[in-house]
Amino acid sequence: MFWSKTLKLAGLTSLMMFTTAQAATFDKPETDITYRQSALTMIAINFSDMADMVKGKKEWNDAAFQLRSEQLAQLIPMAQHGFSSSDSQTGETKAKAAIWTDAAGFEAKFSQFSKDAQNLATVAKEGNRGDIKKAFGQTAKNCKSCHSDYKSK
Repeated sequence: MFWSKTLKLAGLTSLMMFTTAQAATFDKPETDITYRQSALTMIAINFSDMADMVKGKKEWNDAAFQLRSEQLAQLIPMAQHGFSSSDSQTGETKAKAAIWTDAAGFEAKFSQFSKDAQNLATVAKEGNRGDIKKAFGQTAKNCKSCHSDYKSK
């Protein structure tokens, strides 16, 4: 069990380091767009699964919720790297130009989203559903506020 978790952690760490390095070196706007849309899709899938548990649409599963919250916390910084190039606002994307014209505001909201997700992952490990639902609500609120300002419908 220990080695299994250790190997998974080592693999995930390597993957995160690789994707972080790759994100910094993208040379085509299309790659930025594909990269961030892929990460954002995975964020949405994890978020949706947790939301279904919080809303009672799906049976609550502590282990699944904890896993989804950990994955969410890991994916957010990856998605953020996909917004590195202002050239990536053209093409097949719903990203508003405000991401680049209000870079400080966007960065602040994305950073807060990341902090909230980290908190959610911590709270999920503790297992108190009331605290989990509160942390989830805060994370969802910040996610939605970013969509309102920086995503076209």
